[in-house]
Amino acid sequence: MRRVLAFIFLFFLYSCADKPVVKPDFDFTSIETIVIYPTPDFRSFAGSGTIINKSIVYQLMKMGINIVERETTPALIKEASLSQTGITQSEFDVKITSSNFVLLCTLTEFKDHQVIVVPIRTRNRGSSVTTVETINEPIITKDKIGNEIVHYETTTTETTTTQKGSLTERESVEYISSRVGMTVQLIDVANGDVLWTNTYWYTSISLTNAVHECVYGALKPLEQLLN
Repeated sequence: MRRVLAFIFLFFLYSCADKPVVKPDFDFTSIETIVIYPTPDFRSFAGSGTIINKSIVYQLMKMGINIVERETTPALIKEASLSQTGITQSEFDVKITSSNFVLLCTLTEFKDHQVIVVPIRTRNRGSSVTTVETINEPIITKDKIGNEIVHYETTTTETTTTQKGSLTERESVEYISSRVGMTVQLIDVANGDVLWTNTYWYTSISLTNAVHECVYGALKPLEQLLN
């Protein structure tokens, strides 16, 4: 029984991640402040971006990183990069944040758990059974001189029994667990370089746990670089 419960628990709690990609020869320990840009909501799930952002802020602050949230668009990063090259001149003089390092997040999955009731119909088309009964009856006759002659007549009887079909209806309850997936990038605003990127997803019984564990799993490799 314990093994069954453990299997069910592990079935609803699992994750997957690819190895993060890191820009070589960059000193991540020099980063003291990271700006968090708004994460766009996942389709058909309003507020999902805000939920993820709050969890990102929580995890980064636990790592000892100063956090600044900005309600602006990632397009400002491109503008800042162009300003550095002299192609354009920005009114904010490239200082769009208090830090040159910006974290961007894109949700690849965000769905809450669901309980689905699936109707199941079982149809019995019926059947026919045929029974064959054979009876041998003795028949006695006499010849011309009076001697008895015995022979047998065979009688065969066939009986067919037909059972009507039936339709059975029942319901099956299926559980679809919560699942959150994300891709995160750490960008150097000064030149637009992607310093670090990672992708991660996590599945859990509850959406809250899926969000927390997904963000933690996605940012955990970054903590090792920052410290």
